[in-house]
Amino acid sequence: MGIFFLMGLVSVAIADEPAKPASESLDSAAMVELMAKLGAPGKPHKHLQEMVGKYKTISNWIVPGEKEESVDEGTAEFKSILGGRFVTQQFKSTYNGEPMDGFGILGYDNAAQKFVGIWIDNMSTHILHTEGQLDEKTGVMTEKGTCSSPIGPMNFKMTTVPTEDGFVFTLSQVTGDTETEMGKIKYVKQ
Repeated sequence: MGIFFLMGLVSVAIADEPAKPASESLDSAAMVELMAKLGAPGKPHKHLQEMVGKYKTISNWIVPGEKEESVDEGTAEFKSILGGRFVTQQFKSTYNGEPMDGFGILGYDNAAQKFVGIWIDNMSTHILHTEGQLDEKTGVMTEKGTCSSPIGPMNFKMTTVPTEDGFVFTLSQVTGDTETEMGKIKYVKQ
C-alpha cells in the first residue's frame, strides 16, 4: 500500500511540473527546416544508389567443423526505395548445400552521420543491426553489426570493397579483440 501511495505522490509531482518544449533552442519553424534538411538525401545516399542493380554472387563460407569452404553461387538484387534514402537487397544462394534467402535494408542517417542497416535471413530468427562508415578515397565501407544468440550478443565486422565489376563483401565474427573471418561474397553486376 505504501508503494502505491509513493507512486501517487511522484505522479502528482510530475504532473505539476510545467511542460517543457521538445527543444528550448529551436522554434517550430526552425525545427521544420532542420528536419527537412536531415531528411534530404545527400552525397552518402548517392553511394548507395551505385549499388542498385542485379548481381551474380559467389560465396565462400567457412563452415565450422568442415575442412573445405562452402562455395555457392547465387543472385542478389538491390533496389532504391523512399526517394533514394535507402536501398534494399534481396539475396538468394545456398550455404553448405542448404537454401539461403536474405533481405537487407541499408541507408545513411544524416543526424547520426553514419550508414545504418538491418539484415534478416532464413538461417535464423534474429535481426542483425549494422552501422558503419565509408572511406570516400577508397570506396571501402566498414560496418559493425550486432545480433542476439543463445549465448548472448554476437558482434560482427563487415567490409565492402569495390571492384571493377561490383564489390566483395567480407563477414567476420568479433570476439573481444579477435576477428574470425566467416566468409566472403563476390558480387558481379549484370
